[in-house]
Amino acid sequence: MRAARTLPFLTAAVLFPASLLAQAAPAGSTTGFGGVEARGLSFQSGLGGLKSVTEIAVPFAVVWQASSRFTLDLGGRYASVSRKDSTGASVSISGLTDIQARGVYQIVPDLAVVTVSVNLPTGVTKLTAAQLPVANAIASDMIPFPVANFASGFNVTTGLALAVPVGGWALGLAGSYRANGSFTPISDTGAAGSSYKAGGEFRVRLGADRIVGQGRLSLGFTYSSFGEDEFGNSPLFQSGKRFISQASWNFPIGNLGLALYAWDLYRAAGSVIVDTTSTEKRNVLAVGVVVSVQTGRSVLRPQVEFRNYSTGLCLGAVTSQLCAGGKLASLGARYQIPIGGRVSLLPLVRLDVGNVVNPTNGQAVSFTGWSLGLTLRTSM
Repeated sequence: MRAARTLPFLTAAVLFPASLLAQAAPAGSTTGFGGVEARGLSFQSGLGGLKSVTEIAVPFAVVWQASSRFTLDLGGRYASVSRKDSTGASVSISGLTDIQARGVYQIVPDLAVVTVSVNLPTGVTKLTAAQLPVANAIASDMIPFPVANFASGFNVTTGLALAVPVGGWALGLAGSYRANGSFTPISDTGAAGSSYKAGGEFRVRLGADRIVGQGRLSLGFTYSSFGEDEFGNSPLFQSGKRFISQASWNFPIGNLGLALYAWDLYRAAGSVIVDTTSTEKRNVLAVGVVVSVQTGRSVLRPQVEFRNYSTGLCLGAVTSQLCAGGKLASLGARYQIPIGGRVSLLPLVRLDVGNVVNPTNGQAVSFTGWSLGLTLRTSM
């Protein structure tokens, strides 16, 4: 088995978007992506007055396969998020997210890849105090949103990924470092005009995959550590380390393709530097299955997923133990429809049910959610 089987698996989760890498293209070609996705969540009472969150996102991206070794891609989103409380009052945030540009170069084809990624600060910043709960509502590890963050300031990420065959396995190692610039996140509080700068992030990932019967087994582990965040040029916060474990098994059953997967994200406790207090640790565990059904040239992919969220914030106090934070069960489907030889449509639908535990009193608050989307892919 060639090392090329590991390299996309390894680097997609660490250095650049898997959705773009998954679309192989000949040298000199350009591929464009566009679409729209709507996401809505409705909560029962008991979560600090939160009633609903709605988001509409319009993604766009272009990928240029400059040569057999070098690829450039650029992408971003326009998004509008609205948060409504139990009184009917609504607050929203609308605008561009940051735009990301990346260069990917294969130093040694199938064995070594280097990347440089630049985050361009085009996203919405200088939020008002009323808009902060809106931003917090979509920044969730357990409940996915198309856009979870509008802006993070200018930053540059460099990365290197290596892959080698060892026996029946393809093994890989990837590392990256992100250096962050500063930006102004708040406009109308006592901190208005103060700059925020996230600490640099060092990330390393180990990956392995191999053929098992007629299928493929893939394993991965990612470790991230962070420098100190600064606010107003003073140390503010030290993020906890992050550990991500992943596994997937893809295999055929008759004319169907089946993919089983699981991942676990653990965030260690962080610390507030100014008063030496600790923040809670968090953990999200997800398991799921995706079925691929070939219907002529089209492919239908139904998906079922379950997530369990736990947190160290229990009954309003930060503890050393993890307690229940919420659950999410999702049923969705994506349909890939070729139109001619260069255009594809990918509609999607998703339904969610679950609960979020109010950390102040331990009450489990139920919610329902939905997603509708349509992606257009075209190549030239």
